[in-house]
Amino acid sequence: MRIFLKIVLLVAVVLLVVSYEGKTDQRTKAERSASYIGRTGTHINENSALPRNFRERRPDSIMRRDIPQREMRGNVPPPDLEEIRRQRNIERSANTEWLRESTKRYSPDSWYLLMSYDSLPASSLAPLLNGGVVTSQKTTETFEYLRGRTRIDLLASMELNVHELAHAYFDQNVFQYLIENNIGFNPDNANGFIYISPYQSYFISFPLKAMFPSAELAEVIPSNLRTYRYDTYINGTTSTQSDGVIGLLNELHAYYCGTRYCFDMLEPYKTAAGSDASGLFEWVTHTQSTMSAFYEFDFFISEYLLFMKRKHPADYELLRSYRPFRESYVTLKKLYKDLIDRYLDRINKEAGLLNASGESQARLSDGWLWIRSGKSHISSGTPLFSDERKILLPVLEGRRYREIRDDFEMN
Repeated sequence: MRIFLKIVLLVAVVLLVVSYEGKTDQRTKAERSASYIGRTGTHINENSALPRNFRERRPDSIMRRDIPQREMRGNVPPPDLEEIRRQRNIERSANTEWLRESTKRYSPDSWYLLMSYDSLPASSLAPLLNGGVVTSQKTTETFEYLRGRTRIDLLASMELNVHELAHAYFDQNVFQYLIENNIGFNPDNANGFIYISPYQSYFISFPLKAMFPSAELAEVIPSNLRTYRYDTYINGTTSTQSDGVIGLLNELHAYYCGTRYCFDMLEPYKTAAGSDASGLFEWVTHTQSTMSAFYEFDFFISEYLLFMKRKHPADYELLRSYRPFRESYVTLKKLYKDLIDRYLDRINKEAGLLNASGESQARLSDGWLWIRSGKSHISSGTPLFSDERKILLPVLEGRRYREIRDDFEMN
């Protein structure tokens, strides 16, 4: 019996050793291939599409991570959760105040929009066109959409805040405008207020009966051109259904306001990130999507107008002759395109400054920005635009919308 037990024990030890060696060999193979695996877990080669923010690794680089020994749980005192919460609230409050001051300094047009909304009354009474009054109330607070605790997180969330406040101002300032100009509110119209700057704005009021839901465009937009925002603004339940192209203009306006804020805030991004290189990288990472939104809404509006001209020519002529729509649409397109040009110029300039400093290396390749700091062998990469630009730019620059551009931009 003793001999049998010894034999069983010896076999168990041999199996354990073999199993350990096999796992070691597997781990070694995994470590050898680690430098070729992207964030998605797929193998990357020079012909593969790189995932966003993939960290490019030089062949001779070595990545190490020192893992401290775990302390025994019994030796760690329980955290003071209330104190941690208090410290985090103090940090968020200080960083929020820094963000407000930075927005006021570097993006004064964004700050003016926020403060203009903030100064509107909580509720407004405006005269109705055919007698009576209409009541409207604010639906959101001025900084309702700020999220996060760190400066980087707050900077990114302020773009959403500016975007949403542009929508809120579009709706709510209509009533202030009507009251100040003694104009009756027409409930049969799509009404809105386009803010460009403290010195340029447009009041929009156009018959709803001349509009059609954006969902009708589903029959003409092919599947290969149905980009990220298609489901929300063409098939969704936003004002692009009830207000048609005025709803699409409202979205173009809000995205422009948010994008302009992002463009203005490069210097605060540098401060928040701790260096010019990290600040540029974070800025591009958080700005590229809202920059790319221009191409989607230029495409959506162009498709809407083309469809309208072919299927509803009388309504199309009515809209084309409506000056506030025509001027605000053309102005937003021009300013947004100019913002994109300035964005690209600024990236090139900042990359040149980083390279000249000798502290970081920056390069642009196939629509990506790559930055390597100090003596690191690791480059961090981020796309300058999201994929929507590459998909839609060929059709936007083609002949399809020439007649629309002639009708609206040449007048």
